[in-house]
Amino acid sequence: MIFARIKLWAAAVGLVLAALAASWLGGRKSGISDVKSEQTAARLARAMQAREIENEVEALDRDTLKSRARKWVRGPER
Repeated sequence: MIFARIKLWAAAVGLVLAALAASWLGGRKSGISDVKSEQTAARLARAMQAREIENEVEALDRDTLKSRARKWVRGPER
């Protein structure tokens, strides 16, 4: 009789521990996927910004590009 109660309590504790482990692992997996999606969005935003800058530079005429490059390399004081 006592052995049966011990088995019952051990089974209940085991189920509770299994439920806690499953919820912890599920939350961890969800957190990892959230971070990956944020990183992907940030990478996409940087790529779009780089493309916009590239398009802007390609649209400039030679003199304007030379002037901007001079300011960028040497600074506005020269």
